Parts: sequence; C-alpha cells; structure tokens
Amino acid sequence: MNEQVKLMLSVGEPMAAGFLEYPDGSLPRTYCRAYRRYYENCRLVYRAGSPLFPTGNTSVGTYPRSRTLDTLSQNPCVAPHYAHQYAVYWEGLEHKSPEAADVFREFTKKFYYSGEWHHGTLNHKRILAEGIDGYEKRLLAQPEGDFRDALLDLIKGIRAYHARALAELPDMGAPRELVDALRIVPFSPATSAYEAIVGLNFMLSLDCWDNVGRLDSILAPYHKGEDMRPWLRTMMENIEENDTWSITLGPEYNDLTRQALEASVGLARPLTQLRVTRNMPDDIWELAAKRILEGGGQPSFYNEEVIQERFAKRIPHMTREDAMEFMGGGCTETNFAGLSYAGGTDDNINVLKIFEGYMHERLPLCASFEEFYEGFNALLREKQNEQMHDINAYYNERAEHCFAPLRTLFTDDCIEKGTGFFQGGARYTYSVHSDSGIPNTIDSLLAIRHLVFEEKRYTPERFLALLRGEDARFFAELRTCPAYGRGEERSDALAQDLTTRFYEHYLTGTLDLGIGFFPTAHQFRRHVGLGKGVGPTPDGRLTDTPEADSLAAVNGKATKGPTAMLASASRFEQKDIYGMAVTNLSITRTYDPRILRALIEGYFAMGGTQLQITAVDRDTLLDARKAPDAHRDLIVRVGGYSEYFHKLSPEIQDAVIARTLFE
Repeated sequence: MNEQVKLMLSVGEPMAAGFLEYPDGSLPRTYCRAYRRYYENCRLVYRAGSPLFPTGNTSVGTYPRSRTLDTLSQNPCVAPHYAHQYAVYWEGLEHKSPEAADVFREFTKKFYYSGEWHHGTLNHKRILAEGIDGYEKRLLAQPEGDFRDALLDLIKGIRAYHARALAELPDMGAPRELVDALRIVPFSPATSAYEAIVGLNFMLSLDCWDNVGRLDSILAPYHKGEDMRPWLRTMMENIEENDTWSITLGPEYNDLTRQALEASVGLARPLTQLRVTRNMPDDIWELAAKRILEGGGQPSFYNEEVIQERFAKRIPHMTREDAMEFMGGGCTETNFAGLSYAGGTDDNINVLKIFEGYMHERLPLCASFEEFYEGFNALLREKQNEQMHDINAYYNERAEHCFAPLRTLFTDDCIEKGTGFFQGGARYTYSVHSDSGIPNTIDSLLAIRHLVFEEKRYTPERFLALLRGEDARFFAELRTCPAYGRGEERSDALAQDLTTRFYEHYLTGTLDLGIGFFPTAHQFRRHVGLGKGVGPTPDGRLTDTPEADSLAAVNGKATKGPTAMLASASRFEQKDIYGMAVTNLSITRTYDPRILRALIEGYFAMGGTQLQITAVDRDTLLDARKAPDAHRDLIVRVGGYSEYFHKLSPEIQDAVIARTLFE
C-alpha cells in the first residue's frame, strides 16, 4: 500500500484511495478499483422498518457537493456520481486534510473529466432476470485482460456492499422478508414481485438513482396481482429524497401502470412519463387526468406512434424490441433502457443570443426581410457546425479520460465488445443537445418583418434605437405584432420554416463514436440564466428576463386559447427533434378532464411529441410567493421537469406565474 493510499484511508476517503492504488493503471482498472473500495467502506443507510434497502438520502449516490462540513464524519468527499462517474467536495476535502486535497488534485489532472451531464439507466430487466451472477458468468467467458478483470473487481465491490447489508440489516430493524429477499437479489434472478422491487431499488441506489426506465414493464414478469403501491411509494420517495429523475410507463399498459400512477401522488419526483397510444385504455386516461388536475404536474404525455416513427427513420437498424425500451432520461432526453449512451444535454445553443447580435449588426444593412432572414439562417448553420465539432471533440476526450464502471457492466453489448460505455460499447451512442430561445426568435423575426419591412413604420436604425432604450410605447406596439402561438397561418409558416432548417441541419453532423446528433428542445432551468445575458428583443422581452421555457408561445401571447396555441406548436418542426420536444400547458384545476383529453389527443394527431401540464390558479402561485410554508406541497412543471414551487428560484417562480393560464 503506497503512502498516498494510506493518507486517503486515514482521512476516510476510500474511493480516492482506490483511485490511487494503480498509479499507472488503465482507465477500467483505475475506476473499477475506486468503486470497489467505495462499496466496501461506504455507510449503510436504512430507515428502520422500511420494506426496501437502502432508503433515504444514501451515501451511495449522494452528490458530494450537497454535503456540508458537519457531515464529513459520515460521508466521504469523493463519491460516485451517475453523470461524472465521481464528484469531489473540495471544501470538505481541504477541511479534512490540505495534503490529501493536494494529492487528489494532482490525480485529477490525468483522470478527472467531468464534462457535460448525461443520463441513462442500467438494463434493470436483464439484471432481474439473470442476476449479477449471470453478468459475472458472461464476463468470465470473455478474453482475459484489464477490461474483464476490472469489471470482475467491480462485482467484488458490489458483493462486499451487499454482504455488509445482509449482516447489519437485522440489527437495523429490517423486516425478515427484506433480508430474505436480499439473499436472492440482485445476484440471483428475482422470483417474486417483492424480490423484483427489492432488487430494483438496490440497483438504483448503486447507480445514484438516475433513472428507472419502463417501470411497469420491468416488474410485469413478477407481478401476480399484488398491491405493490406501498413498495412503489417507498422507492419513489427514495428517488425524490435523492433529488433525481424519472420513470416511464406504457405503452404495454397493465395493473402496474395504474399502481405507479397512484403511488406517486403528491411527489415531484420521480418524473412520470406516460407513453400514449391511440388505444390507451379509458381508465388510464381518467387516472392520468385526475393526477394532473390534482395539481401534481404528473404525468407528462408522450405521443407513442409519432415517436416510434421517428426512431425508425433516425435509427433504421434498430429492432422493434429495442425501440420499445424508449424512456426519457433526466428530464426527458431520449434513452433506450440499458442499451444507450446519450448526453443530457451535451451542449446548448442560445438561438436568441445569436439573433440579438446578428440583428444589431445586420438589420441596418439589409434591403429586404428575405435578405435579413437568409443571413440569419446562414449564421445559425455556422454556429451549429461549431457546436457539433465541439461535441465530437468532447466525446473523444471523454472516451480517453473517463470510464463508467456501472454503465459499462450493465449496458448491453459493452461486455461482449470488451469496450467501455464511453468508448463506444453501448449498442446505441448519440449526442443529445439542446437550444434556447427559438419561440422568442420567431416572434422577433415576425415583429421586424411587420414593422420594418412590410408596414415600414420604422427605419432599421430607429427600430433598434427604440429597442435598446426599452421605450414603453414601442414595446406595447411590439406585443401587438403577429406572433407564434395563435394559430395564425403566416406566422406559423415562418416558425415551421426556421425550425425545419435548424433541426434538419443536425442530420448532416457525424460523431466518431456513435450515430450522430439527437437535438432536444427542453429548457430545464436554462431559460432563466440564459435570458440574463440577452438584451431587449423584438418579441417584447426586456433585458435579462427569461427566454421561452418550451415550444409553447412566449408568455402572454397565446391569446386565442389552448387549441390555437397547440396548433402553432405542432407547426414548430418536431420531426427531427429526436431528443424530445417539450411543450408546456398551464390550466386551472377546474378544467374538464374530457376537454383535457381532447386537447392532448388533438395535439398528438397534429404531430405533437410531448405535453407537460401544470394545473394551478394564479392566486395560489402568488400566495405561494408570499407564504411558501403554507404551500410546501405545491408542484409545478418547469422546463421539462416538475418541482416543488417553494424550491424554485424567484426568477423561475416569476416565469411560471407569467405563463398564459387556460381556464
């Protein structure tokens, strides 16, 4: 044992110690040994009497940045992380030992590559069916070498963690049936519904609770009519307590679809994604509408037929069986459970910021709107080319510097290829990347076309001067211009043309490792931060205010009702947004559920991809701003995800309040 390893162990940092055991080791050896040491030493987190292990905010999967100096005795400062593979709480490590912090900083110069975020899920179906013993057997059949031996080392670490749990759980107040189930799963195949959910919860913890995948499909082979709602609720509470992500339901609806919808009442997480078919049963519709109108923001709705048609076009070699494993990773980024490596998101283009710079430079020089518009599209293509080049370089860099132990072991094809998850081992590798501000840009173009080139009310110079000065009368006029989101044919035609050109251009890009580019259109929280860097724009937006949070109309402009707004959103070209296109809809809780269903079905019939709905009244939101403690259970949808309103920043709260609310 070298001196650096001893140092890390002496300050309670087993993962850091594991990283330093092989000073000249390969990526697989280095990362898998670090994970093994972590699993051998991390604390066990269990809430007495719970039907599942682990429970609560676990040390396996807790992002170190969320820890505080007064918890250092319980939690190490270097720990696994689902996206970055490990994360470091540097302030805490410095507090423990400045020398240890210096040593680990030196190590990270070679091995730490956090890069962008990505989401995914392990192949939970296969894990429950084969058990980890089945994975070990497949590994032993592979050629000897670092790759095989490193993953076998990882399994030793998982066994040690599992054995510690079996030894200690009886003294921690665990029911006998939980201990008995853990004697079987996850190393042997599950034989009952309870064993299946115990094994699933255990594996989710190892993977930092990132995403479940198709929950009703995963558990269906083991379900014999049991009421699984209490177990499902416990697992969902674990996901929420760890502040992570999603479950997917359908399109093979069963009793577990219903139980999952019922079990998640009142929770902001996991994000519930319902894949909707034309023949989805009426009782599923009724239950989903009830959930929405209760105000929980769940579920979001996905247009199954349209999505599958697009996958068949984008990945023609994908089998139907693989395509059925579609799930939204993180907020909603396209993943295929246990089969894919996809970013989440790899990069973001702020289209409105690009437009702002172009407008101030080029508008006075253009003789026609067509010249102005074509020049902007040309600039966008340049920016897209730069983005695709940078993402490709990032994928190559990550492959060189980072290894994903759990994702490599439990994602199909990595074992058989002898190739890591980040190195091209997953069956499907592609980039999911995003954009911001397109609805604002559409309305800005419409205002310029109307006021400068058609009505000729302003010269370009005067238009820009009034815009920069944020002249109140001028901005009032801007908000009366033609706009996207009202079902106006000519306005929507420009929206369709701009977005068709924009998203089709990504089909020209290639990745050295993977299929190519799967653009998404969801904002998470970006629309607030990115708006702070943009001055006043002709859509009527003031300096430093948020950009649009989805494909929906710019706040306040959907003046012709929800049907017109969704008709416009369907003209926003979604066929090439393979990473998913989010549309926000805000309604009151008094909305007729039959009309709500008709709106969703109508939008999907027009080609809409996804719809997420917040049911709340404006008075409640305003009161929640003033008295957050009285509304701690208030949940809203933001830019692809749901969250408790009181947890949102004031800027995001304001953006939610400003949305058009349909009665």
